[in-house]
Amino acid sequence: MAAKRTPMKSPPKGYVQIPGTGITIPKTEGAKHDLVPDSDEHYCFRKQYVEEVAYAITHNENCMLVGDAGVGKSSLVEQAGAIANHPVRRVNLHGESDTTLFVGRDKPTEVDGIRQMVYVKGLLCEAMEEGHWLLLDEIDAALQPVLFVFQQILEDGGKLVLEDGHGTVVRKHKNFRCFATANTVGIASRNRLIYNGTLGRMNEATLDRFGCVIHVEPLEPALEEKVIHAKVPDLDIDFVKAIVRIANETRNQLKNEELSCTFSTRRCLQWAKAMTSFHPLRAARMTVLNKLNQDDYKVLEGVVQRYFGAS
Repeated sequence: MAAKRTPMKSPPKGYVQIPGTGITIPKTEGAKHDLVPDSDEHYCFRKQYVEEVAYAITHNENCMLVGDAGVGKSSLVEQAGAIANHPVRRVNLHGESDTTLFVGRDKPTEVDGIRQMVYVKGLLCEAMEEGHWLLLDEIDAALQPVLFVFQQILEDGGKLVLEDGHGTVVRKHKNFRCFATANTVGIASRNRLIYNGTLGRMNEATLDRFGCVIHVEPLEPALEEKVIHAKVPDLDIDFVKAIVRIANETRNQLKNEELSCTFSTRRCLQWAKAMTSFHPLRAARMTVLNKLNQDDYKVLEGVVQRYFGAS
């Protein structure tokens, strides 16, 4: 007797399925907003992370993704936004980011021919009012005054009171969500070494307001090979496999504190693209080795020569 094929269930009304996972998230109906990210047809959703991000979206939990540079933290949120047709406001935090960027400030403006100070709302206010997803990149590099602003709105029912002379209250739209990415929450000493400029230890009150914290690991070797080969199809698959093996050797040496450099999928892709034009060692110098300190450079150069020979 022939086996019966069970048809795939359609997602419930108002939801969309994340490709390859069977997981659904709410979908925003209507025309595509300018802030909806572009879809990456080669992006590989990893089910274990999608499940947790989907939980945060569905249950209105603030979500922080933690992991080394280039492991796909920001792109996971952006690609989920692309699938859901939902606007995503992405902002990179750093030591120069101040509260006015998010809350707003008085700005000289000409009104009816008269120049006067008008309060202009910041991007946090706009995201809250319009129901966008707010993606705070490198939150572990933000100054404490900025983090204290977010503590108000990350609470259940949190709101923002503006210093605009009227005490305007900004409340969260039902579709507003807050995501953050971080290379470290300041716990591991090696993180403070390779991510200079991040906080020594993230404020516990800030961490406590994220109901979903996800540690994102690098892509599994077979999946990383698939992604690189899809994005750089002109590169021989054996070269792609060698790149991934070298990347994983480096990651293991970092874990064992034998090296002090990361090797992200982003660097793998940069190297693979350069290898379509240059010898692998020369391409490695351009995209990887010249970013390292002298000791790490020598070690990794030897590894590359072992696989590809000298240029």
